[in-house]
Formats: sequence, C-alpha cells, structure tokens
Amino acid sequence: MFNPRESPARPIGGEELSRLLDHHRFVSDLNMPRLDLVGLEITGNSFYGCNFASVKLVNATVAESSFELCFFPFASFSDVAFSNVTIRNCVFGASRASRASFAGCNVIQCNFNGLEATDVSFEDCDLLHSRFNAAMLRTVRFENCNLKETRFLRTPITGTVFRYSNQEDAVFAAEDGW
Repeated sequence: MFNPRESPARPIGGEELSRLLDHHRFVSDLNMPRLDLVGLEITGNSFYGCNFASVKLVNATVAESSFELCFFPFASFSDVAFSNVTIRNCVFGASRASRASFAGCNVIQCNFNGLEATDVSFEDCDLLHSRFNAAMLRTVRFENCNLKETRFLRTPITGTVFRYSNQEDAVFAAEDGW
C-alpha cells in the first residue's frame, strides 16, 4: 500500500487510510501530508508524531482517539466532529476550520496560532496551555471549557462566546501588543 515513513507516491484516499486504521490502532511517525479525506471515521486510534500537513478533512468524525506530537499546519477541517478525543502537544498553525465541533475533548498545549475558525464550538473541553495567537475567530463558542493559561494574544474575540468557561484564567492581549 505505502510506506508510512515516506510521503505517498500518489494521494492516499480515505478508504485506504481507513483500512490502515482498522489494522493498526496505534500509528507512529506516519508522514501523509496533503491528504484529501472525505467522510472518514476515526474511532479508537492513537497517533504519535504523525505529519498531516495541509490535510483536508471534510464531513468526518473523530471519536475516542488520541493525537500526540502531531502536525496539522495549513490543514482544513470542514464539517468535522471531534468527541472524547485527546489532542496533546499538536500544531494546527495557519489552519482553517469551519462547522467543526469539539465535545468532551482534552486539547492540551496545542498551537492554533493563525487559525481561521468559523462556526466552531468547543464544549466541555480542557484547553490547558493551548495558544490561539493571531487567530481569526468568527462565531466560535467555548462552552464549559477550562481555559487556564490558554493564550489569545493579538486575537480579536468580538463575537466569541465564553459561556461557563473560566476566561478569567486565560491570557488576552490587545491586537497591538503581546
């Protein structure tokens, strides 16, 4: 099929990745940038040190899984539902998300710097020490979330909802300062 330590010679589709994930619950050092994945369901998998740069994930479900030290820079997430997922020390810099939801997720020490998010919700999530610096948040909700030491530096938060979240423990700075 492909060598997970090298970029694929041809684009890998969702069906092939699903077959890989059915046989391997733990995936490490997978290097699969620029994937176009539509309708993918990831349940019960763990990823460590994987590269998903510029991935396009559309109409997908990610549940009961974990991602640690994974890279998603310049990725695009559209109509994606994350539930009960642990995402730790991952990079989503300069990514886009629209109509995405995170429910019951642990999103610890993640980098969302430069994120463009529209119609995104975080419900019952722990975002401890994550960073949303220089992000564009449009119609984004943080409901019942732990925002301790979560950073929103140079990020306009007009229109962002922080319902039942401890935003007083987050770090905010004006657009013109750090």
